[in-house]
Amino acid sequence: MFYALAAAALAASLLLSGCGGGGDSMESTDTSTDAAPETRADLCALLAAADIEEALGAAAGDPQSGDEGLGQCAWAAADGSGTVVVLTLENAVLGSFDEFVTDFGEEFGGENPPPDEYHPVDGVPGDWAMYVAEEHMVRAFRGGHVLEISSASAEEAQVVDLATRAMGRLP
Repeated sequence: MFYALAAAALAASLLLSGCGGGGDSMESTDTSTDAAPETRADLCALLAAADIEEALGAAAGDPQSGDEGLGQCAWAAADGSGTVVVLTLENAVLGSFDEFVTDFGEEFGGENPPPDEYHPVDGVPGDWAMYVAEEHMVRAFRGGHVLEISSASAEEAQVVDLATRAMGRLP
């Protein structure tokens, strides 16, 4: 289940990066930056099992680091029923939701992103954040990075709660 959720997060990143065509991409996933090596370990410190249980009502086990992007951390359900939360840190070039809308339109022939699938989120620390409904994910942007917070079975408000907690602790 961890790999399925991680693959879904990667698929969302690729969709949003415009990987299918030429031209400018909406997001860079270049991992060759000079990010601190301890980034991977730090991602697991952004949420505690108690945060997840409080936000989702599901007990989480110990976090497991992953190798996606600049770092990844996943929490499985304490009962072993699957992954409940995944955090992934990526490089990003989008500066605002308006830039996302423009890039989306360029990628999809002038269409605007469907607001029930993609919309800005207020109150999450950082420069700006948006919700991606299909992935049950908040993408929270700060500086040149985006922290993706996803939970396959969570409602939007629950993922926003987790994003608010994680971004509030991101150095």
